[in-house]
Order: sequence, then structure tokens, then C-alpha cells
Amino acid sequence: MLPIFGQKGIPEKYPQKFNRLYKLVKKSYGKAELKKLFSSSKVAVMDKQTENNLRFILTPLSHKKQKAQHEDFVPKLVNEKTVAKGVEFFRKYEKTFEAVDKKFKVHPADIIAILNWESKLGELTGDQRIIQIFIGQYFLWKEYMNVFEKEGVFKKKGAMNRPKAEKRAKKLEKNALGNLAALLNQSKKKNFDPAEVKGSWAGAIGFPQFMPASMRFAMDGDGDGKIDLFKMEDAIFSIANYLVKHKYAKKGSEYSFKRYNPDKVYIRGVKQYSDMAKKAGVKIECDSETSDVCPIDF
Repeated sequence: MLPIFGQKGIPEKYPQKFNRLYKLVKKSYGKAELKKLFSSSKVAVMDKQTENNLRFILTPLSHKKQKAQHEDFVPKLVNEKTVAKGVEFFRKYEKTFEAVDKKFKVHPADIIAILNWESKLGELTGDQRIIQIFIGQYFLWKEYMNVFEKEGVFKKKGAMNRPKAEKRAKKLEKNALGNLAALLNQSKKKNFDPAEVKGSWAGAIGFPQFMPASMRFAMDGDGDGKIDLFKMEDAIFSIANYLVKHKYAKKGSEYSFKRYNPDKVYIRGVKQYSDMAKKAGVKIECDSETSDVCPIDF
């Protein structure tokens, strides 16, 4: 385990990076308040789960491992049993899907396909403190590169060399900064403790597994005046809004699936599930004589 979080504080050890983050959140956090958050035990003490997840994300073998993980998920997530659950799910939330169809004209099978892949229709959302994942990727990736060097990871079969791994880590650093800032800003807007938010190993939140930077697409689906991605109605509306804002109507479902997750296996798996769900009867019934609201297939 890397005992980095709890030794010399992040703000003191990485002042330039900390100030870069502060500039993005200063309308929400004072500098002293932000430092206090970073020194709290929920943020500063890295547990074994966080360590394992950061190693998985940053290791030179990560791309190979994640690709294999996605390949393994296709037969597990796209089959007759999971589609049957999707049909039951559709019947349970049919009124919500009707409202989504009226507002967005997004096919319910596409939304269910994403929910199935992202969280098994809400069953799995993760228990990782996501603030630590983004802190690790943003502040600590160079420390991990040094550890991987000492461990000989770069020499393992299928591993990236160090320059290539560092180039990839720099991209992760940029994304982590944006997501960390979004998490902190959203915490003030919506009055929640960013250190308490839990999600996937990659930092995704709720049933639709939105990254914090995508929270601007989240919507209130049940009309209670609050946005909670752990409420299914909100999750359904939020996915529909995300797809529409990413050219679902203009360029089709597969294009917007790619904007949700660019992985080719993900896109193929979600599309395959959606097609199967449509054939299994997932659709909004439409009376063309009495309504102009009809689902559109892409």
C-alpha cells in the first residue's frame, strides 16, 4: 500500500496542482476550507480498496485488463435472462418511460440497455470513495509510475513502456482534475459532502454511472425538486437527456452511446441488448390517430 495520502498533506506536497484545482472551485470553496477537506480522514487516509483501484487504473497493464474485463461482460450482460429482466423493468417504470418519450423521443430500450450495462438496472453502483480516486489520478500518478518501475511492471508482457504509460496518465490527470472540480462544485450547489459520495472504481455515480463532469446532464425525473442518481426515475430522465444532448436524434443511438462510453465492446454490447429488448417488446405503444408522440428507432 502507498501511504501517500496521510503523510505530508496533498496541498503542501503539490502546491501548484492544488492551486490549479482551487482556481476551478474558488467560487464554491475557500482555500482554507478546501485544505481542511483534504486533511480530513475520509479523504487523507487511503484504504486498500482505493489503493487497488488506483493501481488498476494507472498500471501499464490497465488498458489490456480493462479491455478483457469488457469482453467478459458481454455474454454476462447481454443474454435472454438479462433482457427478460429489462422487459420487467420497463413494465415497472413504463409511466416514466412514457414521460421520457414525450419529452425526448428516446427509445426506452436504449435507456434500459445503458442501465443494464452500467449498474445491472441499479443493482451495482460501487462503494469506492470517488474523491480519493480523482485525487489519486490527479496528484499521485507520477508516484505510481515510480512504484511500477521498482516492481518491474513495465517489463511485463503486454505492458506499455513508461513513456507511453505516462502519456496515458497525463490524460487521466486532466480528466481527473475536471471531475474532481465538478464533484466539489456540485457538492456546494446540491449540499452534499463530497467525501461521502461513493461510486465505481473509476469514479462513476449512481444507477446511470455518471462521472461528476456529466452531472450537468442529470435531471429530476420524479418531480420532487431534487436530483438523485440513486433514484431510478431521475436516472432514466438523466440518461435520456445525456443522449439527446449528444446528438441522439441527429446522428443516431450508436453515436450517442459512443459519447457515453467510447469503448467499442461497450457500444456493441449496449446496441445488441437494445436490439434484443426491442424484439422482446420494449416499446412505447403509440396510437398515431390520437397522438403525435411515437418512439423513434435508430
